[in-house]
Amino acid sequence: MSRAKSIGLAALVAIVAIAAGMLLSRALLDRSGGPTLAKATLIDPARPLPPMAFVDQDGQPFGPEQLRGHWSILFFGFTYCPDICPTTLALLAQVEKKLTDMPAEQRPHIVLVSVDARRDTPERLAQYVKSFSPTFTGITAGDQAAVEEFALKMGVPVAISEQPGGNYTVDHSAAIFVVDPNGALRALSSTPHEVPIIAEDYRSIVAAQPVS
Repeated sequence: MSRAKSIGLAALVAIVAIAAGMLLSRALLDRSGGPTLAKATLIDPARPLPPMAFVDQDGQPFGPEQLRGHWSILFFGFTYCPDICPTTLALLAQVEKKLTDMPAEQRPHIVLVSVDARRDTPERLAQYVKSFSPTFTGITAGDQAAVEEFALKMGVPVAISEQPGGNYTVDHSAAIFVVDPNGALRALSSTPHEVPIIAEDYRSIVAAQPVS
């Protein structure tokens, strides 16, 4: 079995396991009077994120501590992506604007997690993410294996397909992940994404979070 197929199979198993757990959590929330979400799936209790050691677009270390103390939305993508990534980031920029009436500590920090460590340098990420919003953060890792390990543990399949001329494409999930101020995974939403629905669900997720 090829490496790409192995990754795909492992990711599928991870996604099925995560989805089953989240569906159970959602059923329990519905019975206990928890928030009703239009599209996203609430994870209760919130799940700690896998270990991560990235750098941001300014070349500064980015780990779990950078996700604490505020809400975040993570999206996996890459700067050479022809369609899904720019479309989703433009959508998240609209979501950000739609949530400006919330208190500053409740507004989401949007983070692009690069799945293309070979080409997505901090310098390239800086130019890319800031073209969507000056507040966006882009993070990358020193090697592709570290990126794929983190993505796989998050249930995001990543597969690289080599093409003639030394080029390659990167296939990945377009799900978005909501991370709470404790740095834990609180919810996720799969495609298709819509600005009003993401914003509505985000408000409900934040409102349901106990103050710690």
